Amino acid sequence: MRCARVPALTLLLLACASGAALAQDTHDLGLPPASGFQNPVLPPPSGSQNPVLPPQSGQRYMPGIGGPFGEDPRRPVRPPPTPGVDRDVIGTVNPETIGLGDETVDRLDQIGPALRRCWKPPALQVGDSAAASVRFSLRRDGTLFGQPRVTWEMRRSPPGLRERFTDSLMRAVRDCTPMRLSPGLGGSIAGRPIIIRFFGRVPTNERSV
Repeated sequence: MRCARVPALTLLLLACASGAALAQDTHDLGLPPASGFQNPVLPPPSGSQNPVLPPQSGQRYMPGIGGPFGEDPRRPVRPPPTPGVDRDVIGTVNPETIGLGDETVDRLDQIGPALRRCWKPPALQVGDSAAASVRFSLRRDGTLFGQPRVTWEMRRSPPGLRERFTDSLMRAVRDCTPMRLSPGLGGSIAGRPIIIRFFGRVPTNERSV
């Protein structure tokens, strides 16, 4: 049995037909973006030209809540200071405070007793009371830096007693300086404001009936 010869033209037509069929199954994916990234960053659906991107850490920025990205608890709100009241008092002195002698002052709580050695409070009559705060600054060597100033005083004290009481505080600060400070304390408080509150009587928590 002899095989029929297929003309060359027929084979050429069959090859073109199969190539066309393969060409119909291909898809044009287009060119990559100019930057070379395979995943280009597209603008948000709203069409804004300046999209707000999240921080690099991937956390959401929440201003005003805790830390920079809201991971910390809410910060407490500090109430404003009450007018006429000192909140930075570091020590108190009253007539029964034991004063320091010539010892070296090594702690903040020893500054008040060091001033008690030079303080001569005025005599108080029965029923009188007086209290005031004095602010001053010291240099590293314990000398007075600037002038002391009264920052608070008890208003219900008699005017004459109030003046004598505040004058006694100013004299105590001037008479006790230069103060013998340790090198560590002198370096830490140099130039910083120091507020000491003086009481004409021993403070008590008992209420008068």
